[in-house]
Amino acid sequence: MHRTLFAALSAASALASGGQVATANTMTQVPDAGCALPSEPWGIPAALDAAISGPADKDRACMKALLIPEAHLIFTSVGADGTPSYRLETLDDWIARTKSRGHITLEEKQLNFHLETEGGIAHLWSLYSLRSDGKAVARGINSIQAVKEPGGWRVASITVQAESASAPFPEEYVL
Repeated sequence: MHRTLFAALSAASALASGGQVATANTMTQVPDAGCALPSEPWGIPAALDAAISGPADKDRACMKALLIPEAHLIFTSVGADGTPSYRLETLDDWIARTKSRGHITLEEKQLNFHLETEGGIAHLWSLYSLRSDGKAVARGINSIQAVKEPGGWRVASITVQAESASAPFPEEYVL
C-alpha cells in the first residue's frame, strides 16, 4: 500500500535536532560503525543531516554506515539557458571533496520532505539548506532513494539540485 507523508518544517526541525528522533525505538544500531540507522524511513532526513553536519574533516563512519556501499551521489544543475548537467560521485569522492574544505563547520538541514514507501523501498523529496561556518551557502532539493535492511533503512542514492534562478524550489514543497 502506498503511504505518503508531508512533514512540516517544525516536524522536520524536531527530527533534525541532534540527529535523533523523538522515540527510543526509532533508531537501531549499525554493527561495526556504532552509528544509528533509522528504523523508519521518515528518520532518514535526520540521520542524513547528522552524518553531514559538523566539521568538514570529521570522521565519516556514520555517513558510510547510512549509505549502502554501492551508493552514488548525483549533483545536477540547470544552466541559465535551461541546459541540464550532472556530476556523479561515489561516497568516497564526496568525502574527499568535503574533507578538503578543512575544519570549517557544515550544517545541513532537511527543511521539509515528501515520503513515499512501498514495501522495502522509500523515496524522499527533501528541501535542504546548507550553512558553512554559520553562513547560508546553498538551498536545494534532494531525491533520496532508500532500502530497508534488517538493521534499518539505508540510502542507495541521492540526487541533489541546488536552487538557482533557473531551478527554483518547486512550489508544492515550499511552506
